[in-house]
Amino acid sequence: MRLRTAPLAATVALTAGLTMSLALTLTACGGDGGSSRVATDSPSGTTPPETTGTGTGPGPGTPGTSGGRTMAPSGGGTGGTDAGPGTDSGAAGAHCPTSQLGFAVAPGSGAQTRGSQGVITIELTNKGAKPCAMKGYPGVDLVGGSTKWSLPRGTSETPRTVTVHPGATTTFTLFYLPFHQGDGKEFKPRSLVITPPNETHAHTLPWEFSSVLLQDGATHPGTYIGPVGSK
Repeated sequence: MRLRTAPLAATVALTAGLTMSLALTLTACGGDGGSSRVATDSPSGTTPPETTGTGTGPGPGTPGTSGGRTMAPSGGGTGGTDAGPGTDSGAAGAHCPTSQLGFAVAPGSGAQTRGSQGVITIELTNKGAKPCAMKGYPGVDLVGGSTKWSLPRGTSETPRTVTVHPGATTTFTLFYLPFHQGDGKEFKPRSLVITPPNETHAHTLPWEFSSVLLQDGATHPGTYIGPVGSK
């Protein structure tokens, strides 16, 4: 009996030792299960990027933001639209329509001279019941036969707003260069057609002065007009 029992016990002991050794070997090769999976999922030789922060948003230099928060305009609130300085609501009255004006050549006109030029003063009288205003140059045409000469603006005066009260008169000046034999082409006007500033209707007065040197193609003719309010 002893001869059979001894070998069996040795065999059992040897088997147990081999089993323990195999278990230790497997434990050493396997390591930590989680770490083994991370290394396998990443490309060889790389480390997964580390994510920081709380998400995307405007950078520090983006106008109107601070740390991802929208900033309110300084001063608070949106405010209203600044309409700027107030405008004149027409205290001086509306512009003077042609139908409200009386037209006349001032006494003594034509006899006046300025050097070689004749000087004509045209009077504009407010015939209405309310004040009216004018600013700028009137339109003035000299008309004779088939010729119509629209006179240029030729003075250095700055136009100003002129308020004309009922029954009052304002004026503008017309300078003309008389024709003299041998000077050039003679023009014999028959009428003076006047359109007040900002108007489209005209009024006609007779031309009762000398012939005019026609310079309708000249750059600086000697016949021209001044603005309303000039004398």
